[in-house]
Amino acid sequence: MQLITRVEGAKLLGVTKEAVYAAIKRGRIKAHLTEAGVPMIDALTLVKDWNKGTQRPVSQRSPSKPEQKTDPSGRMGRTSEYIPDYDESRARTEHLKAELLEIDRRQKEGLLVLAADVEAKWLEVITMARSKMLGIPTKAKQRIPDLDPAAMSCLDDIVRETLEDLASEGEQ
Repeated sequence: MQLITRVEGAKLLGVTKEAVYAAIKRGRIKAHLTEAGVPMIDALTLVKDWNKGTQRPVSQRSPSKPEQKTDPSGRMGRTSEYIPDYDESRARTEHLKAELLEIDRRQKEGLLVLAADVEAKWLEVITMARSKMLGIPTKAKQRIPDLDPAAMSCLDDIVRETLEDLASEGEQ
């Protein structure tokens, strides 16, 4: 016989201590008095006695093994072991809503822009700079009509070599 208190019995059954007190009073659960007069319950027969007289039977748990608690480090992970309580879920939801509102506010103030918009603008700037650099030999010919074709070819090669160098440095 393994004797436990009424509160421990309630935890073992997953009910309130008042429910256990009422079951003892009605005689559904047998209580044994200790030498000090404290009522104790036999843990080995508790579940069987409880299930005989209740509409809500409980499964057999070992009274010697404490209830296993989930690891709090993985609390927000998607596991079948842990489902956050309502208050925790509500707090998390409110926090995420506040973050989204903060992002929206900053975007409206012009402090945040979409990455796709930045990328598109940079692509536009780089393409325009490349086009202008490739036009240098032609503009030089217009401003200096005495340039011979060899000088024009040399200017074109210098511009293209510079653009290739810039492109290769950007890839690194």
